[in-house]
Amino acid sequence: MTSRPRKPRLILLLLSFLVAACASAPADPQQDGPGNSPETAPAAAGSDPAPTAAGTPAEDSLPPAPDASDEVAYKVWSAEVFGQEGQWEKAAAEYLAAALMSDDPDIAKRATEVAVSAQAWPVAAMAADRWTVLAPDDLEARETAARALLVGGDYVRAELQMLALLERLEETPWGGWARIPPLLASARNVERTLEVLDHLETERDDENNPYARYARSRVLARASEFEEAYELARQAVELGPNEAELHTWAARLSLTQRNRSQAAYHYRAAWRLDPTDRDRALAFAELLRQAGEPEEAMDVLASLPDTPENRFTRIAFATESGRRPMAEDLYRDFDTVPYPDQEERDFQAARSAEVLDFKEEAIAWYARLEGTRRELISLLRRAYLLSELDRVDEARQLLRLARNGGAAAVQLESLLVEAQILSEAGREPEAFGVLAEGLEQFPGDGRLLYTRALVAVQLDRIDQAEADLREVLAKEPRNAAALNALGYTLADRTDRYDEAEDLIRRAYQLEPEDAAIIDSMGWVAYRQGRLEEAERYLRQALLRQRNAEIAAHLGEVLWAQGRQDDARRVWNEAVRMDPADPVLRETLDRFGVEF
Repeated sequence: MTSRPRKPRLILLLLSFLVAACASAPADPQQDGPGNSPETAPAAAGSDPAPTAAGTPAEDSLPPAPDASDEVAYKVWSAEVFGQEGQWEKAAAEYLAAALMSDDPDIAKRATEVAVSAQAWPVAAMAADRWTVLAPDDLEARETAARALLVGGDYVRAELQMLALLERLEETPWGGWARIPPLLASARNVERTLEVLDHLETERDDENNPYARYARSRVLARASEFEEAYELARQAVELGPNEAELHTWAARLSLTQRNRSQAAYHYRAAWRLDPTDRDRALAFAELLRQAGEPEEAMDVLASLPDTPENRFTRIAFATESGRRPMAEDLYRDFDTVPYPDQEERDFQAARSAEVLDFKEEAIAWYARLEGTRRELISLLRRAYLLSELDRVDEARQLLRLARNGGAAAVQLESLLVEAQILSEAGREPEAFGVLAEGLEQFPGDGRLLYTRALVAVQLDRIDQAEADLREVLAKEPRNAAALNALGYTLADRTDRYDEAEDLIRRAYQLEPEDAAIIDSMGWVAYRQGRLEEAERYLRQALLRQRNAEIAAHLGEVLWAQGRQDDARRVWNEAVRMDPADPVLRETLDRFGVEF
């Protein structure tokens, strides 16, 4: 297959990078991802927007360092200096040395927190182990130690920590077993994890504990053993029928098996047990909406406390369900309901105005947030809304005014948003110039380099894009978004397929549930002629994220297999997702397909 010009997936890749950059603490390496994973409830209207600020572990995100003396004090001071310089692995090592010399559990705790922030898991395991020695009854210490040991693959010592945890919780409901499943999300080896559960159940005589069944079910679900996982979840529900969490898990597994009626049964039971739980109510309401029961869905959401966020959720849900008059009535009440938190009221009213496409009103609501803790996000949203009203230059002026004398975070975010607005307006050369300006102010900033690389691809400046992405990777070799962007660019715009596949596979090993990365796995397989493998990956990606570009790729693979009717069906669905998606439009034009 020959390379050909294509519009890059700027938004899909940029969002992937922003989400990755936003995590100031490490994610569980085995956390189940979005889409059809049972760990994720149906995507409901009204979820909060992802944060835009990014960075490495911030010094002020950790508690103040405890006092110490002599050599311990020197080690603590040295660790804090390394932390201020962003050298987190060295900071973790210094703190571990201090913890091993001191009998103060606060120092061991601090050492653990720094190591976890740095993702230095062997150090975290040693520091947490020291913490448990100094504070044997501290449950947080036991849990942190178990989690760090599981990440490092030390199942024997992790089992001992979890056993000690259960011993200290034996007088609590269900013997403390409800705290075990979240810890096991860090485990990578399914068979070893099940052996640990066997030992814990036997040692504690807890084979019939519902949360022990639940824990085993979670492990099997991560191994895609969904039928057995659901059977264990069903048994857990029978043993603990009044536990909303168990019903919720059974509902998610039911959805994985596409059994909506069974899922509705479990969600209804969970909701009745706790009608004020926001996440469960949202999941149940979304399931009802998909089943064609919007009225009952609205009743479920109406049972939630009337907070600004819940009102926004009801507005978004009513809008998606075709109940616009109800949505508008709920929105207008923002002016009359005496919410105690005015900032939260203004923010959720602004979001609601956006959902209802009242752009001018949304801008006005966001303007009220100047000088509050939401000033930055309100500024960025105002700029985006102005650009959507074709007032791009006004949006730029707003952003540039904010940069004058603004904090570093405001300056950086406004540069990124200005570039994105210009790129989406088809003004890529200006976007490139803004990013170049930003890199003069923030030399080597990873997000600016990453975004400039995506814009460079749009300008067919592939060498520049590669140089920027490799600069990011030189500093952050485990940056999955950058690995994926470079791999996808090489696969899509060059014939360096083997190199592209190596980069994408490295990204996949880091983020195996990321839809953009799975899409790249499929695309590089397609470019190398492995059509069945490409189809498998692309279908997985589309399950995790309904995205027109992913669907465009899948349709092209089906067409190459001679399955033109299947390709047209997928493309038709993609048109319903986003008819203006540039990759979709280019693909349809190239194959001469119209809808």
